[in-house]
Amino acid sequence: PERNPALGKYQDESECFPLAESWYVVYRNYEFDPVLGGTEKCVSDFETRPEVNGAFPTVFKIGNETVKTLVTLDSTEGYTAKNVLYIRPVEGNSSVLLYVAYLDCKKCVLLRNVYVDDAACSLLVPKSELGHQSVCCDFVFDLLCGAGEKYIMYDDSCK
Repeated sequence: PERNPALGKYQDESECFPLAESWYVVYRNYEFDPVLGGTEKCVSDFETRPEVNGAFPTVFKIGNETVKTLVTLDSTEGYTAKNVLYIRPVEGNSSVLLYVAYLDCKKCVLLRNVYVDDAACSLLVPKSELGHQSVCCDFVFDLLCGAGEKYIMYDDSCK
């Protein structure tokens, strides 16, 4: 994962929370996600509430199912920016760790899905950006995660 505190201003998820709109996984560089629906398309978070006891209540939609979670933002060693997210189902004890590799709160967030493996990445965009992805976001994804095969996770069937 990206661990360079000097780049923290490009990785600070606290700048985007609570989310103003739904965010959608548009593509990733791995086929199967053991946590977020396997090969299921149409993964999004569609409701984020204000912070309560250090966590943001967030509802994720995975295919046709919804999962209530708590999202906690944290900083890795050397960072002041909140460059990691812990996502825990409300009805569970274990969290999933995601590193923020890059973000622009108006355009995209690039996450390292280290629970899959260290090279696993996913690109999410806010609802307002669906259909007009940023060249910059695509470039950063290819630069940090490789320009190989991408698994498309959002299409017209997700509307």
